[in-house]
Amino acid sequence: MAQGTARPRQRRKEERPGEILEAAFDEFTLHGFAATRLDAVAARAGITKGTIYIYFPSKEDLFVAAVSERVRPVNEHMAALSANPQGSAMAILRRHFEFVYAHMVHERGGRDLIRMVVAEAGRFPDIAERWHDAVIGPSVEMLRRVVRYGVGRGEFRASAAEEFPHLLFSPVMMAATWCSLFGAVRPLDLDRYRAAHLDLMEQSLRAGPERASD
Repeated sequence: MAQGTARPRQRRKEERPGEILEAAFDEFTLHGFAATRLDAVAARAGITKGTIYIYFPSKEDLFVAAVSERVRPVNEHMAALSANPQGSAMAILRRHFEFVYAHMVHERGGRDLIRMVVAEAGRFPDIAERWHDAVIGPSVEMLRRVVRYGVGRGEFRASAAEEFPHLLFSPVMMAATWCSLFGAVRPLDLDRYRAAHLDLMEQSLRAGPERASD
């Protein structure tokens, strides 16, 4: 066997957590947290119920992991952009939000994620807190880092966006929610909506000509 080539059984074991998370996300999306049965998750993933507990100690752990995995590419993308920011802060934000719209609004799975988390957070505050600590909090802090970077280089004016970078993301939540609730009868032109969001964000953040730098 060539070096680095995994045996079928080993490769299957390595892939199993991802398959469980995908099956769990589908079940949670269809039925919500309370009504989802781990038996159904196991059946969808083609495993036994006991196998789930090898990787995820509880249903709550499984839920948080499933939604975290769905948003992982977005946070990884932002982490790469904000770790050592260089050049235009606005260009960084534009690149990030282009990625966010592609994965969280245009894709059905992203819209389902936002709709599900909003629906479940009020009923299960412990899950909401864990979701915030694992995903939302770090995402907000990364946006704050880029805004402060822009202020520091004179590209952005000092504004409430430093304290509340949530304001920059809220149009994404609105677009995803709108598409989930009204997309079939009142569809948004998502390309124009995204362009309008980014234009408004730039106008609200950018410093005056006397302060801006290249």
